[in-house]
Amino acid sequence: MMKKKVLAMMIIVFLAVGVFSGCSQGAAEASDPVADQPAVEEASPAEPESPVEPEVEKKAILVVSFGTSYADTRAASIEATENEIADAYPEYEVRRAFTSQFIINKLAKRDNIMIDNPTQALDRLSQEGFSEVVVQPLHVIAGAEYNEMVEVVAEYNDGRFDSLLMGRPILTGISDYTAAAEALAVQMPELGQGEAVVVMGHGTHHPANASYACLQSVLDKEGMDKVYVGTVEGYPTLDDVMTQLEKDQIHEVTLMPFMVVAGDHANNDMAGDEDDSWKTILKKEGYSVNTYLHGLGENVAFQEIYKQHVQDAIDGNGQEIPKPLVQVAADESKWVAGKKAVMVVSFGTSYADTRKMSIEATENAIGEAYPDYQVVRAFTSQFIINKLAKRDNIIVLNPEEAFEQLMADGVEELVVQPLHIMAGSEYNELMGIAKHYEKGFKSVTFGKPLLNGIEDYEIAAQALKSQLPEIGEKQAVVLMGHGTHHPANATYACFQSVLNKVGMDQVYVGTVEGYPAFEDVLEHLKADGIEEVTLMPFMVVAGDHANNDMAGDEEDSWKTMLKKEGFTVEIYMHGIGENSEFQQIYVDHVAAAMNREEK
Repeated sequence: MMKKKVLAMMIIVFLAVGVFSGCSQGAAEASDPVADQPAVEEASPAEPESPVEPEVEKKAILVVSFGTSYADTRAASIEATENEIADAYPEYEVRRAFTSQFIINKLAKRDNIMIDNPTQALDRLSQEGFSEVVVQPLHVIAGAEYNEMVEVVAEYNDGRFDSLLMGRPILTGISDYTAAAEALAVQMPELGQGEAVVVMGHGTHHPANASYACLQSVLDKEGMDKVYVGTVEGYPTLDDVMTQLEKDQIHEVTLMPFMVVAGDHANNDMAGDEDDSWKTILKKEGYSVNTYLHGLGENVAFQEIYKQHVQDAIDGNGQEIPKPLVQVAADESKWVAGKKAVMVVSFGTSYADTRKMSIEATENAIGEAYPDYQVVRAFTSQFIINKLAKRDNIIVLNPEEAFEQLMADGVEELVVQPLHIMAGSEYNELMGIAKHYEKGFKSVTFGKPLLNGIEDYEIAAQALKSQLPEIGEKQAVVLMGHGTHHPANATYACFQSVLNKVGMDQVYVGTVEGYPAFEDVLEHLKADGIEEVTLMPFMVVAGDHANNDMAGDEEDSWKTMLKKEGFTVEIYMHGIGENSEFQQIYVDHVAAAMNREEK
């Protein structure tokens, strides 16, 4: 049971006992049907002649999970993790919140257990005078639920708390994947010839689904190549996993949930006796199947990860929390009936030739496809905007300026189409700006980046084929992506996974500033006996990174380092924005936004 915090005040005439929000307690559930909280107990007041001590600063850690209605696994995973955090931070009061209102309602009705959602929990903490709050999610990935929670927490980032901090989910940066692989190794059975473990993740239609393919990549890198990652609702699917099992001649499988709690998905979709459970399907395919029904939250090593993420947040290395959303006021009198625009947003480039062949060419393709729409350019890089203005007298708007200009021009319907590769930090910042301005228009819709859902990866792989040279034995193409410290960096490992799946396994994906790093690619090239490499930017424009980090003559350029390793190196100096098939992908994403498929 979670340790109860004691706080009380004795008044001469009567005793007042308050109830504070907190984590689920068996006793609290029985005695207090209103909240799943610990009760307040008495404490003796100071003697009258004693000096009055200053009020102790109230600090809390709010542990947020999806939740589960399975009592045993809730105690063994969620509550166990909360207890570990409480033991590590005794000066903080630990509270619980679930994001699933369905589970909250079910527990209230069935078991008379009351649990707050994040909004209710933060309201309680504010009302009760807490000055410092750390929000630690028990999510596995930075997906839809996590980002919705960030939006909720942002509404409280308005000064009502002296300090409001937020921790990361399990899988964020590449170091988190390595830590997760090491934690997973703790619960691995001994695997013999032809034996493997298949971990079941949840999966999602959110771009963060790429995390699962990235985890597989890191597991392989760490020597855990007998562990296969699949998902219930995303990629990789069970079919993808079974393809690998057959290829690797596996005959015995242990199924494990890669979820914090072993709840409904683990008990039914993974280990159930129904025809569509993973256990049943694998048995029908001739595999011997064992099941391991324990969530990650029961593994002390994963509990340690969450504790570390709490500490990282306290140290200032957690999730950045936006300020509360403030929207411009609608002024319908300015709207011009039927006036429509597409704002095409990219990082930008100061290289004139590649700007014309990539960004401008894509803008032109969008303009030709939708002649009723005005096409407006915006760059997110203020450095490039300033450089172009000073050097070339070329004026390019940033997104805020573009929104202001379009509002002033009376545009009614606006589509914002980013030319970003993935839904990383720049993309999310752009979405935040769009939300600020959306009420200034009759409608604002937002197009997807290049790589979003799994179907986008497959389409991008086909588009890439059109620019590949003929690849012979011992030859390969190495793509250079930008890379990022944002969780969306998982996109690159996922793209590698999809390239391998569609038979493009002589194409290797690396990044300048993320994972896979150049060293990871180099290791694969050597292992696969590659002798000749064509370097190609996996960026919309072939700008500074392509010209210098990839193809430059400096000692630390990819070209130079590969040559020193004995590879023959060719250069393809064209951004994917120059490829008409990639241009068409962006045109199609605009169409999807116009059809209200992307809000």
